Amino acid sequence: MQHVFKNSQILLDAISCVLREERVKSGKSARMLAYEYDLHVSMISRAENSKNDIKVTSIYALCEALNIPVDVFFNKVKNKLPQDFSLLDL
Repeated sequence: MQHVFKNSQILLDAISCVLREERVKSGKSARMLAYEYDLHVSMISRAENSKNDIKVTSIYALCEALNIPVDVFFNKVKNKLPQDFSLLDL
């Protein structure tokens, strides 16, 4: 059984926001990024619209395509989260 964290949408929204910002900063459309790096445009669209839980491998691939180190990406995500954010019910 997969556990659904109560704050997971907040995290997904932050990830989506950073992905979209980085893609726009690159000057590429989702379609162009998908074409250049042999990615599925639907995966990029779902990731940018926080439609479902994005896989770590997809995040890694998008970071490579956008030429952003994964640690830098997650620091940007962390900066978009509320200061007291936690996925765990403590």
